Amino acid sequence: MIRFHFAPTAFALLLVLSLNIAAQQSIYPQGSPEWLVDMFFKQDKFPDKANYLAGEMSQDVGYPSIGEEIKGSATVSFRKIELKTNSAIYGIDVTGNGSNAIFYCYLIKSDSWKINAIRKFQLPKFIYTIADSLSGISNPSASDKSLLTSINLFTGTDENLKSYLSKNINDLYKIVDAFKNDEKDVLRSTMDKLCLDYIYSDAEHPGCVFVQVSGFERIEAGFIYTSNKAGVPQISPERFIVIEEVLPNWFVYRAM
Repeated sequence: MIRFHFAPTAFALLLVLSLNIAAQQSIYPQGSPEWLVDMFFKQDKFPDKANYLAGEMSQDVGYPSIGEEIKGSATVSFRKIELKTNSAIYGIDVTGNGSNAIFYCYLIKSDSWKINAIRKFQLPKFIYTIADSLSGISNPSASDKSLLTSINLFTGTDENLKSYLSKNINDLYKIVDAFKNDEKDVLRSTMDKLCLDYIYSDAEHPGCVFVQVSGFERIEAGFIYTSNKAGVPQISPERFIVIEEVLPNWFVYRAM
């Protein structure tokens, strides 16, 4: 048997180096959509990054990726939202220091997969300040509780929105029926019960009812009910940055 002997300090150095190298390697097949998302958002180095960016992202080659910025100081998780032959969309949550950032990554494929656009769902700082203030109230009023619930849904993760939709599906059906039948009192009381802000339909999306959790200028988040799935908006970096079906005919959405 051939044995190799290392001095303790040399062995320790090799072990540290090998662990560091392993930590920087993605577990996904190189060039795959998952690999690109992992490299851009999670890994602290992204060699040859310019070869994997397209569209508007080509202008940001000189800037660090999210992974290069956070350098392992936050927890990064991502999920596939949509995967087609030549396009893909992923949702990414970055959590650290008691806060959460929500990103969406849009990829395209021509000769190879490339990141085409990234959007961060972000609200003005004062909204987060209001949430912090409301959270610190020892005996909040009913209106304070309602506002805090609305803001937490607005700023929280997509999973929170999905869970809220599923939990309150009966009342959401009640809201849609009241909206369609112009039952204003029922509509207002049930919207207030669920801490929801606004409800509307849009001629550009026939058969869809948008139940808004909250909104600020063009930024909004909430639920879509549809009797015509063909009318549901397409996901794009330009407006509806994410849409996901949760229950039959019910979707969560975010728009900017």
